[in-house]
Amino acid sequence: MKRNTVLKANECQNMDDIRGQIDSIDKELISLISKRAQYVNKAAEFKKNETDVKAPKRVELMLKQRKVWAEEENINPNFIEKIFSEMVNFFINKEMQEWKTK
Repeated sequence: MKRNTVLKANECQNMDDIRGQIDSIDKELISLISKRAQYVNKAAEFKKNETDVKAPKRVELMLKQRKVWAEEENINPNFIEKIFSEMVNFFINKEMQEWKTK
């Protein structure tokens, strides 16, 4: 299988096909996280205090929405919540470090 060929899971003929598809998806996920990070970095410019950086209500609402989307995609919502919680906490901690040095 060529690496650029997109196959559905049921079209994969062997482990090389499956691994190639997973690698391609992972690369796309990393690219999307990078794009998301650009928006997070831009948002930091508009935040004026520690509460703005941490934005607990926004985080709570965002995580609830991600769980709904996970259910719609038939993936464990707790798993998705964990992934997004980890990512958001990483970016909040990064912003807090940068905000404190201003």
